[in-house]
Amino acid sequence: MFQLAVAGAHLTGLPLNYQLTELGAKLVKTVRTAPVYKMYSLGPKPALIRQPEGTPGGSLELELWEMPIEKVGFFLRDGVKEPLGIGDVLLEEGSVVKGFIGEAYAVAAAPDITHHGGWRAYLAASQK
Repeated sequence: MFQLAVAGAHLTGLPLNYQLTELGAKLVKTVRTAPVYKMYSLGPKPALIRQPEGTPGGSLELELWEMPIEKVGFFLRDGVKEPLGIGDVLLEEGSVVKGFIGEAYAVAAAPDITHHGGWRAYLAASQK
């Protein structure tokens, strides 16, 4: 099985979650990043950007999913669109998993939403 951390539209109940479930992926648990990331809103999706050492960041809520290894190529082809990619994500408890990350150029003018603690909390605050 391949473990993948998701931070935005692929979260349970959100619009792109079906891209995981249709490939047989199963939710393992909710996790948090180490406090070295910032999250930016790119409209319908967030970008998770690791900060340089010494630069403040936050701990952000993610979901950890397991997907059959033979389905990963299909997900990468259909479920990962620029300016997002898959890379190493450091979790609060010290482990490293593969997960969605953003390209730095894409957040130059994007709002920093790190203080919300995650995409779901940001969406809830935006609807008030």
